Amino acid sequence: MTAAPTPPLVLSFAPSDPSAGGGVQADLLTCASMGCHALTVLTGYTVQDSAGLEDNDAIAPEWIDDQARSLLEDMPVRAFKVGGLFSAEAVAAVAEILADYSAVPVVLHLGADPPGSNDAETEDSAEEIMAAVIELLVPQATLVVADGLLLEQLAADGLLDLEDDDDTGARSLLRRGTAWVLATGLHQPGEIVVNTLYQGGETDEPSTEYRWPRLPGKFRGAGATLSAALAALLASGMEVRDAAPEAQEYTWQALASGFRPGMGRMLPDRFFWAKRE
Repeated sequence: MTAAPTPPLVLSFAPSDPSAGGGVQADLLTCASMGCHALTVLTGYTVQDSAGLEDNDAIAPEWIDDQARSLLEDMPVRAFKVGGLFSAEAVAAVAEILADYSAVPVVLHLGADPPGSNDAETEDSAEEIMAAVIELLVPQATLVVADGLLLEQLAADGLLDLEDDDDTGARSLLRRGTAWVLATGLHQPGEIVVNTLYQGGETDEPSTEYRWPRLPGKFRGAGATLSAALAALLASGMEVRDAAPEAQEYTWQALASGFRPGMGRMLPDRFFWAKRE
């Protein structure tokens, strides 16, 4: 019997989320919904439900490296998606892997799944991890997906350099080497969510705004769904400028069909299309 054609392969670096709101579970669901097959490299374990994160434990960097290289030596990966990492050493391990496969597009979900407590030690760790991500992963990313409020906070904390009052965190990321930035507006006020796509390099192309009606309720997993959808589309051969609106449309539809499985926030229905006549 002849094997069926292999779907495009997306390799996801992310922690486990038992609720499947985010993490590798969100990437698996999203990529499968979009016709891709997700390979997963676990970066940590978490204790969380629909209300939020309670605790986490990191996977050792050498285990992250071993998981990824075992898969990459066996299967032709068409795109990387990088989510939550829990140490600067883990960031460095992922950066080395990406450097060895520099021809493969990378979608970096900036700020995904940060450490979950509020003590001073954890806050210092989160800043150290973010600094490593900006230094080591952003320059290798094809596309960075980040919430606009997070970019403002990173600039205020001095992790992103602004050249003048009109500069933005997104453009600071472009100067650090990423080719594209999609700044999302989910946490900005207003009835319309405005997402903005910025392009780097030697180009006079203006930024592109996408406007979406704000949906009622609070959601978990919107950023994970969007970034995984983008990785799936890049793995399928689509260019970033064409993938950006399609991935946003998919994410909006998944959120619009979202459900509330527990006592916390709503989750996206990544297979919304399977329930429609």
